[in-house]
Amino acid sequence: MKDIIIGALKALGIQSYLVTEVKKNCKEMFFIRQTLDMTRTEKLDEWNVTVYHDDDTRSRRGAASCMIHQGMDENDVKNTISDAYYAAGFAMNPYYELVKGGRENFIKAEGNLAEVSLEDAARRMTKALFAADNRKDSFLNSAELFVEKRNVSIFNSNGVECSYEECSVKGEFVVQCLTPADVEMYQDFSYDELSESGLEKLVADKLAVVVDRAKADKAPAAGKYDVLLSEDSVREVLSFYKWRADANNIYPKYSTYETGMNVQGENVGGEKLNIVLHSAVPYSNDGIRMRDCELIKDGVLKNIHGGLRMAQYLKTEPTGEYNKMVVNNGTLGLEQMKSGKVLHVVSFSDFNMNPMSGHFAGEIRLAYLYDNGKVSLVTGGSINGSLIEAQSSMVFSKERYESSLYSGPYAVLLKEIPVSGE
Repeated sequence: MKDIIIGALKALGIQSYLVTEVKKNCKEMFFIRQTLDMTRTEKLDEWNVTVYHDDDTRSRRGAASCMIHQGMDENDVKNTISDAYYAAGFAMNPYYELVKGGRENFIKAEGNLAEVSLEDAARRMTKALFAADNRKDSFLNSAELFVEKRNVSIFNSNGVECSYEECSVKGEFVVQCLTPADVEMYQDFSYDELSESGLEKLVADKLAVVVDRAKADKAPAAGKYDVLLSEDSVREVLSFYKWRADANNIYPKYSTYETGMNVQGENVGGEKLNIVLHSAVPYSNDGIRMRDCELIKDGVLKNIHGGLRMAQYLKTEPTGEYNKMVVNNGTLGLEQMKSGKVLHVVSFSDFNMNPMSGHFAGEIRLAYLYDNGKVSLVTGGSINGSLIEAQSSMVFSKERYESSLYSGPYAVLLKEIPVSGE
């Protein structure tokens, strides 16, 4: 197929292009309770072709992409690419260069997930998934598990030719409690390692949480609270800084971030942020060699990150696109953070961080209200706060939380957050 694609590009006179081949092997398992309802193995080989259409003065460049699948003949491939090139002529932007490079050696994935077969990984993660499902008051209603290995090859018209292997485990499950109320709660997960203990703990925590949700029957009193957020909600809040430091948002002036600024303001009474961006893959979609990027150090923005086009417009070094934040904060134990009057929200119907405004909000499905040693279960109401107002006093837990998208403190404490309720 590679020769057919290159032949079509040459026949059409297309001089600038980027081609990505993805060979995916995936083991998929679907469970009802602890019974395997269906399993399937997916093998897929597909190509993404991006073509670039320049104007006569080479001052503007358009781009369009198309998918090429196995089974398409030479005419199908040529016509598909031709249509994409035609479309690219109607989407012109200021000119930018493609990545330049040469042929690189294949990079094999590292870690325990890469060392085992799909079947063995699926077996071990299935065991971890159901290890804690032994309670009498709650159970796993259903679950899905996906173990995936991908070989990715990238080449472009500027000589780039690189390839790598990527491995992942992801899935979702529903926990259920029948009494005193019938309640179900959904949870997804993703790992780039065989995190058996991490998945087992996640399931155990959610089996306990759904029981407490079934018992909760009143909303918190309306007012301002010190709010404790945990797990994926911490990542969602901190994504504000990643978004604001992205060249894709700085160039169109959605963000005013620039290197050297104190992103939390001048007077920080809590912890100063330390965030590093990490990529799970060695090359970006454009073929940029990925390296860890120190984003924020002691509250100061150290680097702007971004893909090829926007970084060139800003005249900064293109870093590629990052999928994971590593947060090196944490000064308090989780139990210390619960002292005084604290609302620990462990489950939202939906939780969103608006990086444009800095506001975050979510409807409370279950929270623990700690009040000087007393604990109450609450449900209903919502939180609606501003990270811009709360960021100077944030404190983080010493306990850690790991996923394929985040490595950092398990919890963050935000002070004086408005909460609606009774």
